[in-house]
Amino acid sequence: MQNYAVSTWAGDRLVGHEPLVAESITEVRAFVQGMITERVRDHKSMLAQFGIRYVIEHGHRTLEELTTHSPANQIGTWHVVDKPAGTSLIWQPNERYDS
Repeated sequence: MQNYAVSTWAGDRLVGHEPLVAESITEVRAFVQGMITERVRDHKSMLAQFGIRYVIEHGHRTLEELTTHSPANQIGTWHVVDKPAGTSLIWQPNERYDS
């Protein structure tokens, strides 16, 4: 098992941080996608307006370290995005990771 975390950001403001434990990047990414899908289901358009994004990273950070919104160990980011066809959840991987 490996340590991961997901941080929730509204623009450049940290609004949530959750440590996670999973077997692999693929597993944590799928878990976070399901978790986010449930959380944003009824509020996608509003969350897109606030610039909400969910950053997945390796490891666990101290509270003092959480002020950095682009951690060096970032795996990728789930974005809530408004599109003409509706609001979507979009994955943006970090090129360093095979995810």
